[in-house]
Amino acid sequence: MVARILSLLAGVLFAGIGWAILAPGGMAGIELPAIRLGIFEGHRPFIGWIAAALGIVALLSSVLPRDGGGGGGKRRTAPLVDFDAEPAPSAAEGGVASGGHTAFHEQAPPPTASPPPRMEAVADESFADLRERLRTLVRTEQWPSAAALARRLPASATTDEERLLAARDLGDFARSQGAGDEAADAYDMALASARGLAAQAPTDPVRLAMLAGVLTGVGDSAQDEGRLEAAVEAYEEALEIRRQLARDDNSPDARRALSLALERLGDAREDRGHRVRALDLYRESFDIAGKLAAIDPQKYGEDLQVTRRRLGELEAKLAAV
Repeated sequence: MVARILSLLAGVLFAGIGWAILAPGGMAGIELPAIRLGIFEGHRPFIGWIAAALGIVALLSSVLPRDGGGGGGKRRTAPLVDFDAEPAPSAAEGGVASGGHTAFHEQAPPPTASPPPRMEAVADESFADLRERLRTLVRTEQWPSAAALARRLPASATTDEERLLAARDLGDFARSQGAGDEAADAYDMALASARGLAAQAPTDPVRLAMLAGVLTGVGDSAQDEGRLEAAVEAYEEALEIRRQLARDDNSPDARRALSLALERLGDAREDRGHRVRALDLYRESFDIAGKLAAIDPQKYGEDLQVTRRRLGELEAKLAAV
Protein backbone atom coordinates (compact mmCIF):
# COMPACT_ATOMS: atom_id res chain seq x y z
CA MET A 1 0.00 0.00 0.00
CA VAL A 2 2.82 2.44 0.84
CA ALA A 3 4.53 1.63 -2.45
CA ARG A 4 1.31 2.36 -4.36
CA ILE A 5 0.91 5.74 -2.63
CA LEU A 6 4.52 6.69 -3.38
CA SER A 7 4.06 5.59 -6.99
CA LEU A 8 0.90 7.71 -7.24
CA LEU A 9 2.67 10.78 -5.86
CA ALA A 10 5.63 10.26 -8.20
CA GLY A 11 3.25 9.91 -11.13
CA VAL A 12 1.50 13.19 -10.31
CA LEU A 13 4.86 14.94 -9.86
CA PHE A 14 6.38 13.77 -13.15
CA ALA A 15 3.17 14.34 -15.11
CA GLY A 16 2.98 17.87 -13.71
CA ILE A 17 6.61 18.57 -14.61
CA GLY A 18 6.05 17.25 -18.13
CA TRP A 19 2.97 19.43 -18.51
CA ALA A 20 4.85 22.50 -17.29
CA ILE A 21 7.73 21.85 -19.72
CA LEU A 22 5.49 21.20 -22.73
CA ALA A 23 3.10 24.10 -22.05
CA PRO A 24 4.99 26.84 -20.15
CA GLY A 25 2.06 29.19 -20.51
CA GLY A 26 -0.35 26.71 -19.02
CA MET A 27 -3.39 24.96 -20.49
CA ALA A 28 -7.09 25.31 -19.87
CA GLY A 29 -6.50 28.64 -18.12
CA ILE A 30 -4.17 27.13 -15.49
CA GLU A 31 -0.90 29.04 -15.18
CA LEU A 32 2.10 26.86 -14.35
CA PRO A 33 5.49 27.95 -12.97
CA ALA A 34 8.14 28.30 -15.66
CA ILE A 35 10.80 25.58 -15.76
CA ARG A 36 14.11 26.74 -17.24
CA LEU A 37 16.12 24.04 -19.02
CA GLY A 38 19.30 26.05 -19.62
CA ILE A 39 21.52 24.41 -22.21
CA PHE A 40 18.83 21.79 -22.82
CA GLU A 41 16.24 24.38 -23.89
CA GLY A 42 16.46 23.17 -27.47
CA HIS A 43 15.28 19.74 -26.35
CA ARG A 44 12.22 21.03 -24.43
CA PRO A 45 9.58 18.92 -26.26
CA PHE A 46 11.62 15.72 -25.92
CA ILE A 47 12.32 16.26 -22.21
CA GLY A 48 8.69 17.22 -21.57
CA TRP A 49 7.31 14.09 -23.18
CA ILE A 50 9.81 11.89 -21.31
CA ALA A 51 8.74 13.39 -17.97
CA ALA A 52 5.05 13.03 -18.88
CA ALA A 53 5.59 9.39 -19.93
CA LEU A 54 7.33 8.60 -16.64
CA GLY A 55 4.41 10.15 -14.79
CA ILE A 56 1.88 8.07 -16.71
CA VAL A 57 3.86 4.87 -16.06
CA ALA A 58 4.06 5.65 -12.33
CA LEU A 59 0.33 6.41 -12.18
CA LEU A 60 -0.53 3.14 -13.91
CA SER A 61 1.80 1.26 -11.57
CA SER A 62 -0.06 2.69 -8.59
CA VAL A 63 -3.47 1.45 -9.71
CA LEU A 64 -2.87 -1.76 -11.66
CA PRO A 65 -2.78 -5.13 -9.83
CA ARG A 66 0.64 -6.49 -8.91
CA ASP A 67 1.77 -10.08 -8.93
CA GLY A 68 3.47 -10.33 -5.58
CA GLY A 69 6.68 -8.96 -4.18
CA GLY A 70 10.24 -9.98 -4.73
CA GLY A 71 12.80 -9.65 -7.45
CA GLY A 72 12.61 -11.29 -10.82
CA GLY A 73 15.04 -14.04 -9.91
CA LYS A 74 13.35 -15.04 -6.70
CA ARG A 75 11.46 -18.24 -6.24
CA ARG A 76 7.78 -17.42 -5.92
CA THR A 77 6.21 -20.62 -4.65
CA ALA A 78 3.35 -18.93 -2.81
CA PRO A 79 -0.12 -20.01 -3.84
CA LEU A 80 -2.06 -17.38 -5.74
CA VAL A 81 -5.12 -19.04 -7.21
CA ASP A 82 -5.78 -22.70 -7.83
CA PHE A 83 -8.78 -24.37 -6.32
CA ASP A 84 -7.97 -27.64 -8.13
CA ALA A 85 -6.65 -29.23 -4.94
CA GLU A 86 -5.51 -32.82 -4.99
CA PRO A 87 -7.36 -35.07 -2.53
CA ALA A 88 -5.75 -35.82 0.83
CA PRO A 89 -2.58 -33.68 0.56
CA SER A 90 0.35 -34.53 2.82
CA ALA A 91 0.98 -32.70 6.07
CA ALA A 92 4.20 -31.23 4.67
CA GLU A 93 2.20 -29.41 1.98
CA GLY A 94 0.02 -27.74 4.58
CA GLY A 95 -3.20 -29.33 3.37
CA VAL A 96 -6.10 -30.94 5.20
CA ALA A 97 -7.54 -34.33 4.55
CA SER A 98 -11.09 -33.01 4.42
CA GLY A 99 -11.61 -30.94 1.30
CA GLY A 100 -7.88 -30.57 0.54
CA HIS A 101 -5.84 -27.47 -0.14
CA THR A 102 -2.48 -27.84 -1.84
CA ALA A 103 0.09 -25.44 -3.21
CA PHE A 104 -1.19 -23.30 -6.05
CA HIS A 105 0.68 -23.29 -9.35
CA GLU A 106 -0.51 -20.40 -11.46
CA GLN A 107 -1.93 -16.93 -11.07
CA ALA A 108 -5.38 -16.18 -12.38
CA PRO A 109 -5.48 -13.50 -15.07
CA PRO A 110 -7.15 -10.21 -14.21
CA PRO A 111 -10.94 -9.96 -14.48
CA THR A 112 -12.23 -9.72 -18.04
CA ALA A 113 -15.53 -8.62 -19.44
CA SER A 114 -16.85 -12.15 -19.88
CA PRO A 115 -20.57 -12.81 -20.36
CA PRO A 116 -22.59 -13.41 -17.19
CA PRO A 117 -22.20 -17.01 -15.97
CA ARG A 118 -25.14 -19.35 -16.12
CA MET A 119 -24.28 -21.28 -12.96
CA GLU A 120 -27.05 -20.81 -10.44
CA ALA A 121 -26.69 -21.15 -6.70
CA VAL A 122 -28.37 -24.10 -5.06
CA ALA A 123 -29.93 -23.45 -1.67
CA ASP A 124 -28.93 -26.77 -0.10
CA GLU A 125 -25.31 -26.83 -1.32
CA SER A 126 -22.87 -28.08 1.27
CA PHE A 127 -19.62 -26.30 2.06
CA ALA A 128 -17.72 -28.87 -0.04
CA ASP A 129 -20.16 -28.28 -2.91
CA LEU A 130 -19.57 -24.54 -2.73
CA ARG A 131 -15.80 -25.01 -2.84
CA GLU A 132 -16.17 -27.34 -5.82
CA ARG A 133 -18.33 -24.78 -7.60
CA LEU A 134 -15.71 -22.15 -6.83
CA ARG A 135 -13.06 -24.35 -8.46
CA THR A 136 -15.27 -24.65 -11.53
CA LEU A 137 -15.76 -20.89 -11.76
CA VAL A 138 -12.00 -20.35 -11.50
CA ARG A 139 -11.25 -23.02 -14.11
CA THR A 140 -13.73 -21.44 -16.54
CA GLU A 141 -12.44 -17.91 -15.75
CA GLN A 142 -15.80 -16.62 -14.56
CA TRP A 143 -14.08 -14.09 -12.31
CA PRO A 144 -17.01 -11.90 -11.14
CA SER A 145 -19.01 -14.95 -10.04
CA ALA A 146 -15.92 -16.57 -8.51
CA ALA A 147 -15.23 -13.39 -6.51
CA ALA A 148 -18.81 -13.28 -5.22
CA LEU A 149 -18.72 -16.95 -4.21
CA ALA A 150 -15.29 -16.63 -2.57
CA ARG A 151 -16.63 -13.79 -0.42
CA ARG A 152 -19.72 -15.82 0.45
CA LEU A 153 -17.78 -18.95 1.39
CA PRO A 154 -16.71 -17.92 4.95
CA ALA A 155 -20.35 -17.42 5.96
CA SER A 156 -21.12 -20.99 4.83
CA ALA A 157 -18.41 -22.56 7.03
CA THR A 158 -19.60 -24.29 10.20
CA THR A 159 -16.39 -25.81 11.61
CA ASP A 160 -12.95 -24.43 12.36
CA GLU A 161 -11.50 -26.47 9.50
CA GLU A 162 -14.08 -25.07 7.07
CA ARG A 163 -13.55 -21.52 8.33
CA LEU A 164 -9.83 -21.90 7.75
CA LEU A 165 -10.31 -23.24 4.20
CA ALA A 166 -12.88 -20.58 3.33
CA ALA A 167 -10.76 -17.71 4.60
CA ARG A 168 -7.64 -19.01 2.92
CA ASP A 169 -9.48 -19.53 -0.39
CA LEU A 170 -10.74 -15.96 -0.18
CA GLY A 171 -7.26 -14.67 0.64
CA ASP A 172 -5.68 -16.56 -2.25
CA PHE A 173 -8.35 -15.36 -4.68
CA ALA A 174 -8.23 -11.75 -3.52
CA ARG A 175 -4.43 -11.70 -3.73
CA SER A 176 -4.52 -13.08 -7.27
CA GLN A 177 -6.82 -10.23 -8.27
CA GLY A 178 -4.64 -7.53 -6.68
CA ALA A 179 -7.05 -6.87 -3.79
CA GLY A 180 -4.32 -6.63 -1.17
CA ASP A 181 -6.41 -5.29 1.71
CA GLU A 182 -9.09 -7.93 1.27
CA ALA A 183 -6.45 -10.65 1.00
CA ALA A 184 -4.77 -9.49 4.23
CA ASP A 185 -8.10 -9.50 6.10
CA ALA A 186 -8.94 -12.99 4.82
CA TYR A 187 -5.52 -14.39 5.77
CA ASP A 188 -5.94 -12.92 9.26
CA MET A 189 -9.24 -14.81 9.57
CA ALA A 190 -7.57 -18.00 8.37
CA LEU A 191 -4.73 -17.48 10.84
CA ALA A 192 -7.13 -17.18 13.76
CA SER A 193 -8.75 -20.50 12.78
CA ALA A 194 -5.37 -22.17 12.22
CA ARG A 195 -4.07 -21.07 15.62
CA GLY A 196 -7.23 -22.35 17.27
CA LEU A 197 -6.88 -25.76 15.61
CA ALA A 198 -3.19 -26.00 16.48
CA ALA A 199 -3.89 -25.08 20.11
CA GLN A 200 -6.35 -27.97 20.37
CA ALA A 201 -3.71 -30.47 19.17
CA PRO A 202 -0.22 -28.92 19.55
CA THR A 203 1.58 -32.03 18.30
CA ASP A 204 -0.68 -32.80 15.33
CA PRO A 205 1.56 -32.48 12.24
CA VAL A 206 -1.36 -31.84 9.89
CA ARG A 207 -2.65 -28.93 11.97
CA LEU A 208 0.84 -27.54 12.44
CA ALA A 209 1.39 -27.70 8.68
CA MET A 210 -1.92 -25.92 8.15
CA LEU A 211 -0.75 -23.15 10.49
CA ALA A 212 2.59 -22.87 8.66
CA GLY A 213 0.79 -22.65 5.34
CA VAL A 214 -1.49 -19.86 6.54
CA LEU A 215 1.45 -17.97 8.04
CA THR A 216 3.10 -18.16 4.64
CA GLY A 217 0.00 -16.60 3.09
CA VAL A 218 0.07 -13.84 5.72
CA GLY A 219 3.73 -13.21 4.91
CA ASP A 220 3.10 -13.17 1.15
CA SER A 221 0.28 -10.67 1.56
CA ALA A 222 2.45 -8.44 3.73
CA GLN A 223 5.30 -8.71 1.22
CA ASP A 224 2.97 -7.66 -1.60
CA GLU A 225 1.98 -4.55 0.32
CA GLY A 226 5.54 -3.62 1.29
CA ARG A 227 5.04 -4.43 4.99
CA LEU A 228 8.42 -6.12 5.22
CA GLU A 229 8.64 -6.37 9.01
CA ALA A 230 5.27 -8.14 9.16
CA ALA A 231 6.33 -10.44 6.31
CA VAL A 232 9.57 -11.39 8.08
CA GLU A 233 7.69 -12.05 11.34
CA ALA A 234 5.19 -14.38 9.64
CA TYR A 235 7.89 -16.20 7.66
CA GLU A 236 10.02 -16.65 10.79
CA GLU A 237 7.16 -18.35 12.61
CA ALA A 238 6.34 -20.52 9.61
CA LEU A 239 10.00 -21.54 9.35
CA GLU A 240 10.15 -22.62 12.99
CA ILE A 241 7.11 -24.83 12.45
CA ARG A 242 8.66 -26.32 9.30
CA ARG A 243 11.85 -27.07 11.24
CA GLN A 244 9.85 -28.90 13.90
CA LEU A 245 7.91 -30.87 11.30
CA ALA A 246 11.12 -31.83 9.45
CA ARG A 247 12.71 -33.02 12.72
CA ASP A 248 9.73 -35.24 13.45
CA ASP A 249 9.22 -36.37 9.85
CA ASN A 250 12.36 -36.71 7.73
CA SER A 251 10.39 -37.38 4.55
CA PRO A 252 11.36 -35.59 1.31
CA ASP A 253 8.12 -33.58 1.36
CA ALA A 254 8.78 -32.26 4.85
CA ARG A 255 12.35 -31.34 3.96
CA ARG A 256 11.29 -29.64 0.72
CA ALA A 257 8.73 -27.59 2.67
CA LEU A 258 11.53 -26.55 5.02
CA SER A 259 13.74 -25.60 2.07
CA LEU A 260 11.03 -23.40 0.59
CA ALA A 261 10.35 -21.76 3.95
CA LEU A 262 14.05 -20.92 4.27
CA GLU A 263 14.08 -19.29 0.85
CA ARG A 264 10.93 -17.30 1.48
CA LEU A 265 12.43 -15.83 4.63
CA GLY A 266 15.69 -15.30 2.76
CA ASP A 267 13.89 -13.23 0.11
CA ALA A 268 12.19 -11.13 2.77
CA ARG A 269 15.47 -10.64 4.63
CA GLU A 270 17.16 -9.50 1.43
CA ASP A 271 14.36 -7.00 0.77
CA ARG A 272 15.03 -5.57 4.22
CA GLY A 273 18.72 -5.25 3.42
CA HIS A 274 19.81 -8.23 5.54
CA ARG A 275 21.85 -9.87 2.78
CA VAL A 276 24.24 -11.78 5.04
CA ARG A 277 21.32 -13.35 6.90
CA ALA A 278 19.57 -14.05 3.58
CA LEU A 279 22.73 -15.75 2.30
CA ASP A 280 22.85 -18.03 5.35
CA LEU A 281 19.23 -19.03 4.81
CA TYR A 282 19.80 -19.78 1.13
CA ARG A 283 22.91 -21.82 1.89
CA GLU A 284 20.91 -23.96 4.31
CA SER A 285 18.17 -24.35 1.70
CA PHE A 286 20.75 -25.24 -0.96
CA ASP A 287 22.12 -28.02 1.24
CA ILE A 288 18.63 -29.51 1.64
CA ALA A 289 17.79 -29.08 -2.06
CA GLY A 290 21.04 -30.79 -3.05
CA LYS A 291 20.32 -33.83 -0.92
CA LEU A 292 16.78 -34.08 -2.26
CA ALA A 293 17.98 -33.79 -5.87
CA ALA A 294 20.50 -36.57 -5.22
CA ILE A 295 17.62 -38.81 -4.10
CA ASP A 296 15.28 -37.95 -7.00
CA PRO A 297 16.82 -35.69 -9.70
CA GLN A 298 13.68 -35.67 -11.80
CA LYS A 299 11.41 -34.52 -8.98
CA TYR A 300 13.75 -32.15 -7.14
CA GLY A 301 16.31 -31.15 -9.76
CA GLU A 302 14.47 -27.98 -10.77
CA ASP A 303 14.30 -26.87 -7.13
CA LEU A 304 18.06 -27.24 -6.89
CA GLN A 305 18.61 -25.18 -10.04
CA VAL A 306 16.43 -22.33 -8.77
CA THR A 307 18.10 -22.35 -5.37
CA ARG A 308 21.58 -22.43 -6.92
CA ARG A 309 20.72 -19.43 -9.13
CA ARG A 310 19.38 -17.39 -6.23
CA LEU A 311 22.34 -18.30 -4.05
CA GLY A 312 24.69 -17.17 -6.82
CA GLU A 313 22.83 -13.85 -7.12
CA LEU A 314 23.15 -13.19 -3.40
CA GLU A 315 26.83 -14.10 -3.32
CA ALA A 316 27.49 -11.78 -6.28
CA LYS A 317 25.71 -8.88 -4.56
CA LEU A 318 27.71 -9.34 -1.38
CA ALA A 319 30.98 -9.63 -3.33
CA ALA A 320 30.22 -6.34 -5.08
CA VAL A 321 29.83 -4.42 -1.82
